[in-house]
Amino acid sequence: MIIRAPNSFYLVVLNVIPFIIGYFGGLLRWRDVVFGGGFRAATNDSYDFVVVGGGSAGCLMAARLSENPRHRVLLLEAGGDPNPIGYIPLAVPFLQNHPATDWQYKTVPSNNSGFAFTNKQLLAWPRAKVLGGGSSTNFMIYMRGNPKDYNEWATIAGDSRWAYDNVESYFKNMEDYHGNWPTNDSNNEFHGTGGPLRVEGAHYTPGLNSVLDAVRETGFSVRDLNVDQKEGFSPVDLTQKRGHRWSAYSAYLQPVLRRKNLKILRYSYVTKIHLNSEKRATGVSFIRHGLKSRLHYVNAKEEVILCAGAISSPKLLMVSGIGPSEHLKSVGIEPLVDLPVGRNLQDHVITFVGPMLLNQSESFLLTRDLSLKSFSDFAFNGIGPLTSPMGITSVGVTSTSSSPEWPNLLHTLVSIGVYNGLGSMTDKVFGCGKFLTNLLAPYAGHDAHVILLALGKPRSRGFIELKDNNPYSKPIINPQYYSDPLDQDMQDMIEGFEMLVNLYENTTALGTKLGARLAQANIPPCGEQEFKSKAYYECVIRTMTFTLFHPVGTNPMGKIGDPNAVVDSELRVIGTTGLRVVDASVMPVITNANTNAPTMMIAEVAADLIENNYDDST
Repeated sequence: MIIRAPNSFYLVVLNVIPFIIGYFGGLLRWRDVVFGGGFRAATNDSYDFVVVGGGSAGCLMAARLSENPRHRVLLLEAGGDPNPIGYIPLAVPFLQNHPATDWQYKTVPSNNSGFAFTNKQLLAWPRAKVLGGGSSTNFMIYMRGNPKDYNEWATIAGDSRWAYDNVESYFKNMEDYHGNWPTNDSNNEFHGTGGPLRVEGAHYTPGLNSVLDAVRETGFSVRDLNVDQKEGFSPVDLTQKRGHRWSAYSAYLQPVLRRKNLKILRYSYVTKIHLNSEKRATGVSFIRHGLKSRLHYVNAKEEVILCAGAISSPKLLMVSGIGPSEHLKSVGIEPLVDLPVGRNLQDHVITFVGPMLLNQSESFLLTRDLSLKSFSDFAFNGIGPLTSPMGITSVGVTSTSSSPEWPNLLHTLVSIGVYNGLGSMTDKVFGCGKFLTNLLAPYAGHDAHVILLALGKPRSRGFIELKDNNPYSKPIINPQYYSDPLDQDMQDMIEGFEMLVNLYENTTALGTKLGARLAQANIPPCGEQEFKSKAYYECVIRTMTFTLFHPVGTNPMGKIGDPNAVVDSELRVIGTTGLRVVDASVMPVITNANTNAPTMMIAEVAADLIENNYDDST
């Protein structure tokens, strides 16, 4: 007998979970105050490497560099240990935009999108503030990207070490692969086992078989998108271990916390990178636990390695005098090195295609499918709804007519029914008031799917700038979605929207058997357009404009002398010594894939580059 709670119980739980996350966040902080040195910082000793930021790249860098007992490594992280709630995949949305785990950034108002938001301003642009970074709060999707993405990087950087033939080995060495495409004799060359990063297939996938049957009907292949990214769809692979989140912290840092040559200072906010008269990075200043009156300094004998992410890394460089000279002068900062820091911002902008209403129970409906047994299934067997990142079952990449040989759209298929509370929870994730609450209310109790349609290879470019010279101020974020001069980004999204509606409505597997149809939702002002016309789709896309949480490119790698480059092909900040950037900000062009795995690969390559340099100099 399966015991289910009344609907009112689930609504209470949905409202209580944020408070539980906040409680654990406070507990972790006070534990560090009591047992982690409090407001003090043991920085009298000099370190060889100071790693700023303990996200996906920072955890990996600290762990890899400290493998060499000759290196003394300090890791500075503004957040604390991962929140215990974060190990439950179903709780993912509650970690986004929560003050205990997130920086709570927002964008400036847009000119041509984001109509669902007040002032067309995205009020939530989640960036994790916790050890493990995005890998401790994200949706855990494991994708490498297209080999052409990396070959393009190699061309831009003038360095074949970034070509896919080389970086593929780093992906394989990272993996402990137990996903949807087993590492048997026929494809063992494509995946790795025994690496630190556990990868598993999703353990709960309602409706997946019907989706994959529809995919085949429409002529797309069902394939391993991590082998050779061509058009197709795949059951989703996740960074999980026995159904629990397996982050960069779990994979790399947690096993080496007691390593004697590695020091970790949590709740440490870096305010400045110091350069000497020869433009060499000598160390950093930082505060602990928000105590601004007590500024600490630590020396870096070899390098400062910036791993703070695509928002905080450019911000810290600019605060330290490295960036566009005219912009730095305008906010009262003396320019030390003139570089295009903060430009070239790219992101996977998304819109929701759906809800795609279904006549049968082939989705996760929380008030129907979550029971007391679900908790024991998760705790003891690593299966069931709690292992699911909000119903994600599969991913796909497709090409539009503007990019026939290189997939430029990214699809995330979410098998989630409409339950009371789904709209309000999603509104909180994306900061859009009651827009989604009102949109979904008429369909409460319906089985449904939603597809996150993303522009995988955007042409538009945004930027990060400083608000002022205060290191504690949040930066100005302007993604400039749909700003490409030829409007090709919008045309590609419309084409993708049409393809997905066809996939659901005009196939036997979904349209005929499940009655799948696009809800004619109340999306002001789109009611003025003919339903399912190109004009209607464009209106929906410009109204429901969200981020897929993948900002990159704000410190891009390139050749020396390239006016667009901030770092060279070894990720060293141009015009300086002893300063390197290792995170998603160095990607010159975004990958058509979730960006967590590529970011970790970048760190693996960087660790080898640094170790080789260090060995060559001794």
